[in-house]
Amino acid sequence: MTQALEPAPPAKGGVLFLFWCREGSGSGRGEHLARALGAVSAYVWRANLAGSLWKTPLRYLLQTLDTAKILRKQQPRVVCVQLPPVFPLVQAWWYARRTGAQVIADNHSSFLDGRWQLFHWLQKPLARRIRINLVHNEANAALLRGWGASGVMLLKSPAVTAEEILDPNADLSPFQKELDAPGLIRVLMVNRFAVDDAWREVFAAARITPEARFFVTGDPARAGVPLDQVPENVVLTGLLPKPVFIALMAACDVTLSLTLRRDTLLWSIRESLALGKPFVASRAPVIQEEFDRLGLFTDHSPGDMRARILEAHAQRDTWLTAMAEYIVHDQERFLRQTREIREQLGISPAASSR
Repeated sequence: MTQALEPAPPAKGGVLFLFWCREGSGSGRGEHLARALGAVSAYVWRANLAGSLWKTPLRYLLQTLDTAKILRKQQPRVVCVQLPPVFPLVQAWWYARRTGAQVIADNHSSFLDGRWQLFHWLQKPLARRIRINLVHNEANAALLRGWGASGVMLLKSPAVTAEEILDPNADLSPFQKELDAPGLIRVLMVNRFAVDDAWREVFAAARITPEARFFVTGDPARAGVPLDQVPENVVLTGLLPKPVFIALMAACDVTLSLTLRRDTLLWSIRESLALGKPFVASRAPVIQEEFDRLGLFTDHSPGDMRARILEAHAQRDTWLTAMAEYIVHDQERFLRQTREIREQLGISPAASSR
């Protein structure tokens, strides 16, 4: 099925943003970028075929047909594509060849995961033939420039505010008993049980941190987690609707934003900043460079993670002023950069305010 965020389609010849994912999944970067460019967001996702590897070829085939219908209907002058996967970029490039449209690829760092590296032979020539290649961090920018990609531009995700993301009506009743337990530090691990998630390391840290209760998000069945190996002080929340996830983060004392993937910035850190929550993030160069002096960083070892969690809780008010200043300056930076992109593409300010 396809979903559009806008209440009504724009006039033909506008800006279209293609997402091959479920609406509301992943980071909010794409939605913010789409709004800044005045784009209609099309989420192309066959939910009934998701979750089974053997169904993936059929799902991609049907999503290709869905995308073709959207392009024919909208006839956009600018097409933005979130990567991975690379397949909608192929369609956008072919559409642009026939119509003269301009194409932007928003390259998320997951394009470096093993399964997507298998398709770099396809992505590289496309990256050389489209108008703009957006990347999230300096390491990704250097990689694409090494490919000879055109129009490489570093556009980090924007900061957000609590007013933007926090729904006061979100229902936390399923977790209220665990949240209200006296004397425990409440820790939220942002997690999907994906290959780059450090849930095993967090379980190990939980076993030596009895003074904390860990709320771990995501579907454990995805990674085949044996429930009898889950520490007693870990609460598996399952997959949460975004409003409930954000409300749970707001109710906890410390956020864990961890990744085993190299060279990636995590959207969940921006959510922690918006809520004024101390975070412990992976000690990776691109993360430390962006969020230094706003939180703490760990090497993922159980002992170090325990120490950082306790330190973050003890000093939880230390970073509040710096967090607020970062949000203001970063939102100004994002508006400035997206204005430059609109100017390059000839997108009018009226279109970007839609």
